[in-house]
This record gives sequence, C-alpha cells and structure tokens, in this order.
Amino acid sequence: MTDPETFLATHLRYAVWATRRTLEAVRHLSPREYVRDLGASFRSVRGILEHMLVTDWGWYELLAGESPGITDPPDTQFYAEFSNLENDYRALLVRYEILASFLDDPELATRFAYSQLEVPWLDSRVPKWQGLMHLVNHGTYHRGQIAALMRQLGHAVAETDLIHFYLELEGRIRP
Repeated sequence: MTDPETFLATHLRYAVWATRRTLEAVRHLSPREYVRDLGASFRSVRGILEHMLVTDWGWYELLAGESPGITDPPDTQFYAEFSNLENDYRALLVRYEILASFLDDPELATRFAYSQLEVPWLDSRVPKWQGLMHLVNHGTYHRGQIAALMRQLGHAVAETDLIHFYLELEGRIRP
C-alpha cells in the first residue's frame, strides 16, 4: 500500500483523467443531442456537465483554501455551447493537477466547513481528505450517468474505469 498522500493524489489525478476522457466523448454529440432532455437527473448531458463543473469548482476552492465563489453557473445559456463548458472545465482540471502535486499530510488533516458550499444538510467540519474523496466519487457517479445518456443517444462512451487508469499509469496498457 502506498502512503496516504500518494493515494489521494493518484485518485484526484484519476478524476481529472476520467473527466477529460468524458469531455472527449461528449465532443461527438451534436448540439441537439448535448442539450436533449432525456429525463435524467439534471435532464441532459449538458445539465449533468454543468452540475459537475459548478460543484467541482466549489470543491476546488475549498480544497485549495479559497472561499467558494461559484454556486450557480455564471449564465445557463453560456454552457448551451459545449465548447464554452469544455474550455472552462479543462482550465479547472489543470488546477486540480497542480493541487494533486501539493498534497501533504498536515494539509489533508485540516478541516473545512461544508456549510461554505451553501448546502443546508452539510454543516459539519470534515478533513480535506474526505472532501477530496467525495469529489472523486461524485464525478464517478455523474460520469456514469453521462455514459448511460450517450448510449441512449447511440454514441460510444469513454473508458473511465479506475482499473483502466491504474493499468495505463503503470504503462501496462496504452492510452
């Protein structure tokens, strides 16, 4: 088993890797498919990605020690164009990669208040490492929803299984 810092950094890098692969797959949707209401949570691929982006920004700000500044998309029409969402998301993923390089044990033990996210049922203070693992799990959940919607639309889905990431990381399979 590896040390906790490496474990957490690896899983944060996994979340970045999997989200990038998902964005690549979504790029193949037509503009109409991207916004099509399929009755899922957040209605469409666009809705799920908007939710992921906004919450990932909030988590980034908390994990990086900043005050959360994004609780809603800046303008819901802005992300009607996939390229706008993709550009903002890719910029955030770069920040997460940098954050993964600076994780250390004392920092991971510090606590922050969920209440900073303005979610009523989250009012306790938790260690940053738990917030980080929640972020990773949250993304996995919603990327799975996107994969299901893409299959409904007749498109190929991104390979985002964690074991695939591990094998690629070890050089045992090619990207």
